[in-house]
Amino acid sequence: MNDQTSLNPHNLLDRRFTRVSESKAAQSGDAEPKGKHRININWKVKSFAFQWLDTFSLHKTLYFMQRNVTRRSRIDISAGYKNWLVHQNNLAVLERPMVFEFGAGKHLSQNIFLSQYFGSQTVVDLFPMLNIELVNDAASQISRRYPSIAYHAMANISDIERYYRVRYIAPFDAVKTPFDDNTFDGCVSTDTLEHISEDVIIAIFKELRRIIRPGGLISAVIDYSDHYSYTDRNIGPLNYLQYSADEFRKYNHNIHYQNRLRHYDYVRIFAELGYKCIKSETTDIAPSPTRISREFDITEPSLCALRGIFLLQNTGKGL
Repeated sequence: MNDQTSLNPHNLLDRRFTRVSESKAAQSGDAEPKGKHRININWKVKSFAFQWLDTFSLHKTLYFMQRNVTRRSRIDISAGYKNWLVHQNNLAVLERPMVFEFGAGKHLSQNIFLSQYFGSQTVVDLFPMLNIELVNDAASQISRRYPSIAYHAMANISDIERYYRVRYIAPFDAVKTPFDDNTFDGCVSTDTLEHISEDVIIAIFKELRRIIRPGGLISAVIDYSDHYSYTDRNIGPLNYLQYSADEFRKYNHNIHYQNRLRHYDYVRIFAELGYKCIKSETTDIAPSPTRISREFDITEPSLCALRGIFLLQNTGKGL
């Protein structure tokens, strides 16, 4: 499916990493697991609220409130463990690699866990989302569950890098980075790509091809579900497939952008960019909605997958 939503220069950056804080929650525990709703909000009402935030350009205000006002005081690290293991296993062939991640989120629990396997991690966000209290909470829980990862109290970003070799940078644009060619051995991405428009995904992966050495690996986990279903139990996890691009545009705001790309779309994108696909898996297949827009390929077995896993190798070739 091609994303037909128009982009203008003013909001292009916003669409690169919108809703990263919510998506990172799914992999690291800063949210209720899927299927367990804390509240029930009609998805169209929620869409209207996001439209209002978009209209008055309150993106930075929302990120500030998420970071400082509505921050959660409890993190359940078990919610993201299976995604951590995906990245650990996918990059296991690399010895103490230097790893890059875009869409880091608020508490870096994934990165703290992976620090025992990676030589260093450079993790970035389009907007500053890091909350040092949540980072300490995550590190404390991880150290209790995995004694080999010692807990160190952290007061600032420098402490995170000092103790866990995780360098956090924000604001940061992953389309055009300052890094030299072949800086990194690998890259991980968790529940972030689904919030980025197709043209920007292509631009990011072109840049990754430059900054990741030939033979380096990219491990990606993608959430294919309709994120409105997280807080509206009256719709299914693939509710948004019933709408054409034109129909869904009025519900798809910068502040809560979903590209609706399916697994087969990512397979095509990565192949066209010259990556070697070592692993391409789908899990959590949902029942097919009663109505599906003609813009989606109903013959594709992966259409109703809610989760995709990729392991890509940078061949050093491509567009």
